[in-house]
Amino acid sequence: MASIIVITNAQPQHLRDAALHVAQSTSYTITPLAEWSFGATQGSLALSILFGAFVAYCDFKLHVSSPGDGTTYLTLERNTPWWTGVIGVNRVKRRADELVNAICSVLGSQGVSIFHRRDA
Repeated sequence: MASIIVITNAQPQHLRDAALHVAQSTSYTITPLAEWSFGATQGSLALSILFGAFVAYCDFKLHVSSPGDGTTYLTLERNTPWWTGVIGVNRVKRRADELVNAICSVLGSQGVSIFHRRDA
């Protein structure tokens, strides 16, 4: 699964709570997966199968982890709906970027440093 990784100096709980808040406020449906992970979905799988690239179906998994060196990682794993073709996959990728950008913007406004961001 394709992903985006963001490395910050935020406390793990703060990073998780900020990511949850941003996802909820941008109309994602939240599903708890574990203490430090949640799912964020938007759109309809059935409609994306019927209408292909015209409907973006986002099924993201967000994980917060802390390796113990004072940094905290947010990993967003995104789906790759191959049945929608290149256009549909790019729409989902753009939505993942937008969600991560919104999370980073909120964190930045709260004084959290974003050390690194990369696609994996």
